[in-house]
Amino acid sequence: MGAVREYIKLIRPYGILFIGFTPVFGALCNGQFDVFHLALLLLIGLLGHIFVFVQNDYYDVEVDRQSKYVVQRPLTSGMISRTNARVLFLSSFILSVVLAGVFFFSVRSLIVLLLSFFLMTLYNRYSKRIPGMEYVLGAAVFSYGIYGALTVSDHVSSFAVIISSVAFLQWVFSVGASANLKDVEFDTKLGIRTTPVLFGVYAVGNQLKKPISFLLYTYGIQLVHLIVVMLPFCFGYSSPMLYGYPIPLLGYLILACILLITTRGILTTPLQKRDQMLRYEGIHEGLALLLIPFVLLSYLVENLGVLLSLLFLVVLILWPLICLRFLYGKTLIPLE
Repeated sequence: MGAVREYIKLIRPYGILFIGFTPVFGALCNGQFDVFHLALLLLIGLLGHIFVFVQNDYYDVEVDRQSKYVVQRPLTSGMISRTNARVLFLSSFILSVVLAGVFFFSVRSLIVLLLSFFLMTLYNRYSKRIPGMEYVLGAAVFSYGIYGALTVSDHVSSFAVIISSVAFLQWVFSVGASANLKDVEFDTKLGIRTTPVLFGVYAVGNQLKKPISFLLYTYGIQLVHLIVVMLPFCFGYSSPMLYGYPIPLLGYLILACILLITTRGILTTPLQKRDQMLRYEGIHEGLALLLIPFVLLSYLVENLGVLLSLLFLVVLILWPLICLRFLYGKTLIPLE
């Protein structure tokens, strides 16, 4: 049971729906509403998550061993060997390609899927060497959304492009401006030039000194993200009203306000409260994932029905909380 728990930690199930649902959203926005089709795309998305996160730990194991925060991860602690990790992420890749080839084969979709895996690998291989690599990861997730759309038709709708762009912006923010910020002190000592370091963020005692340029960049990415996710309302792809009530619009506005608040929390929390910063980041990522289904709510209800749409929302809300509670108890703070 202990070994199984370590493998579960390695794949980070609490965040598995972020990439997992990306090809599903792409397909939905390109007119696919067959539940079996969408379930298969979800499986391919989950395998993509396993691939990118296990491979990331595989490549970063030596760097992570020097950090007091992640030294107890399954690979850095030696509970899982690098060989087994390599087998796991390669198996995820192979199974994804097999499923794609058997159920959704087309030349365009397969090329885009392979491109996504290539970009994930590029990010994992060079994220500690080259600044701005979160844009490469964002492009990989964007490609995953476009792949989902291409399993429906060789014509990708503007709707699917918009939703895939939302995923791109979320990963640019969560990795480049959020996740890298908490590691600035450690990264600076090792000469790792992440985006915050590139902007001139540095640690002084228990505080992070952040130039105004970095603050403007971070809030700018967040604002662009919130604007782009609202475009389906603006272009009429999805209605801000549901049964005569502004439920989708109200949900979007509440989430947007909380996301701006958590962004401020991420930027203002001192280093000695790193756990609090992680909480802000976790809340931010979880609520950012909910933006898409709330904006698409009327579209989903119209095409999938009320019960399936509500189940969709409930799963997205409860799954991360249940996984974090199982793995890390009441603290709900992962090894990040």
